[in-house]
Amino acid sequence: MTSKITRLTSPRFRSNLTSTKTLLDSVVRLNPVSLLGNPVMFIVELTFFTVTAMAIYPPVFYPVANSGMRIYYVEVALILLITVWFSTLADALAETQAKNTASSLRSLESEVQSKKIVTERDVRRIVATPSTALRKGDLILLEKNDVVPIDAEVLEGIGMVDESLLTGESTPVRKAPGDEVIGGSKVISDTLTARVTVNPEDTYISEMIRLVESSKRPRTPNEVAVTIVLIGLTAIFTIIVVALLGLSITLNLAADLSVLIALYVCLLPTTIGALLPSIGLSGISRLYRRKIVAKSGRAVERAGDTDVIILDKTGTITVGNRQAVEFVPFEGHTEKEVGEAAFLSSWHDDTPEGRSLIRLAYEDGFVPRELNALAVSEVYEFSASTRTSGVKISQGTGFMLPKGDKSGRERGRLRRKFEAHQEAGAAIAEDETEIIKGAPDAIKKIARSIPLNFDALVDRIATQGDTPLAVTRNREAIGIIRLKDVLKPGIKEKILSVKVMGIRPVMLTGDQPLTAKSIASEVGIDEYRPEAKPEDKYDIVMKEQAETRVVAMIGDGTNDAPALAVADVGLAMNSGTQAAKEAANMVDLESNPAKIIEVVMLGKQLLMTRGAVTTFSIANDVAKYFAIVPVMFAATLPELKALNILGLGLNTAVLSALIFNAIIIPLLIPLAMRGIRFKPTSTMALFIKNALIYGVGGIIVPFIGIKLIDIALLSVGG
Repeated sequence: MTSKITRLTSPRFRSNLTSTKTLLDSVVRLNPVSLLGNPVMFIVELTFFTVTAMAIYPPVFYPVANSGMRIYYVEVALILLITVWFSTLADALAETQAKNTASSLRSLESEVQSKKIVTERDVRRIVATPSTALRKGDLILLEKNDVVPIDAEVLEGIGMVDESLLTGESTPVRKAPGDEVIGGSKVISDTLTARVTVNPEDTYISEMIRLVESSKRPRTPNEVAVTIVLIGLTAIFTIIVVALLGLSITLNLAADLSVLIALYVCLLPTTIGALLPSIGLSGISRLYRRKIVAKSGRAVERAGDTDVIILDKTGTITVGNRQAVEFVPFEGHTEKEVGEAAFLSSWHDDTPEGRSLIRLAYEDGFVPRELNALAVSEVYEFSASTRTSGVKISQGTGFMLPKGDKSGRERGRLRRKFEAHQEAGAAIAEDETEIIKGAPDAIKKIARSIPLNFDALVDRIATQGDTPLAVTRNREAIGIIRLKDVLKPGIKEKILSVKVMGIRPVMLTGDQPLTAKSIASEVGIDEYRPEAKPEDKYDIVMKEQAETRVVAMIGDGTNDAPALAVADVGLAMNSGTQAAKEAANMVDLESNPAKIIEVVMLGKQLLMTRGAVTTFSIANDVAKYFAIVPVMFAATLPELKALNILGLGLNTAVLSALIFNAIIIPLLIPLAMRGIRFKPTSTMALFIKNALIYGVGGIIVPFIGIKLIDIALLSVGG
């Protein structure tokens, strides 16, 4: 099924950003009441009303207004209005982007028919029920090709579910009792019985819609700080302009109020004032396009300040499923013996590791002759207490499985027919063969004989970063299976990028120290904690935060919830428990733990974008000041003519500066929406680079732009 979330990056989505509705919304936002939350642009709109009043009736503003300059006042007023409109347009575009995101999710909430299971007088029947009528606790039947009507928990059956419309991942997900299925996904095999876990208005998709759609999001601490700085600068420039106005009237310098207003507007940090809200909102939208939902802008912003990332080895650094790569026999045994034993002991093992054992044995040609006896075998299910699993085969006639059966259906039928009822280590009859595999130390406890090089071989494999799995046949250790953790593609480069930016990666793993050290060394991580339990995350987060560090981490289990709740940046997996998703401030729809690194990168990009636009805006103010002031009082103070290096006339200088001040806003909207591009490097290097590009550039560009606009105005007027 094609992912509906891909609509977010489609041409149709991009065209919606410039739709008539968006343009109308930007006009509605010109209401002064709506602009109260943006003090800089609110003041610019007040200056528009002032200059408009000057154009309507100049005598009211004597002696700083001239009746012969009404057309000029109209031009200035129009430019001021356009400046404010460009600001509201940036807000409207960013909010449209967020609402389109929510719309793509809302399309997943369409009502579907469900098969509600109703029991009356011990008779069970199916009742067709709209998904909107289902309530928490209802039982539903999910058959092949059914769309899951609402979030639910599987009670019976094992099947494959397509969640691509939610995660973008085309590979079906196996669902078994205890697993959650999300409303909108599709059952593509078998039959499941599930219990509804939420009411229709409380589904996970509904929660995401509310998070993404909220336009009245709270300001982040950095946004508040920048706003305070802007208010401070505005107050300073207000005092300066009022002083110049008083000085002009007192000394009869003949300064026109419209010119002072133009200077005032050009000095105000209008660029960052106009783009600040859209930068924050578009940051959340960029995060969502990577299938990550942030519950607040603060979480995204905080990610940019991260000092420490806590990474699980499994699923984050490695793909999560160890793969069998080698059969290593002990002296007196052959690789074929170990391979056949691994095949038999894994036949009923549906874990990824178990399937990889069968695959490796099959590829090496180690298919045992006892395969036909599995029908009358007894299974030793894996136990956390024994840390072993296996099979006991009776030498009965049995039957051979159909050749070429790769679907797993026959294996599933055998498991249901022949229930396991013993643990490894039970007595072995003369006509029976027992195969057991498990952790080396667990195997040592049940094996009758252990080779002299057992520990040395186990340690050698573990030192290389792999996992040893010992195998016995009738209580005799015959060999070791090497299981290898497969690194995620590109993870080494991502870890390096994080370290270059001054962020410390810390790896957690339940593996033994030697294995943990090998994996950490391979990907370039200096700090790691072996034999770690999930609850250790909480202790690490609290310890790092006690040393005033910003901590980012991932989690998916209920026992991760406390750590996710206290972490500055908590990323929960969509496949995780509800407790984890509620505790975290971000949720990854694709359930890819390595996304925590992308979250940090996006947070850095958000902060850098805001910093770059702020630097450019302030540098612009400096350039515009030196473009206008020399010509403002040139008539009464000829000495200032020497500073008019651009050779501007009074009226054209004012109009040119105002026009440049206005058009720079829409020119920077794509930068605010997309974010600046950067390569991971040190914080100081990034600061110097941005200071040079956006600081120095912010001074040079206005001089060039104002002069070009001045030439254009003179050519039109002349």
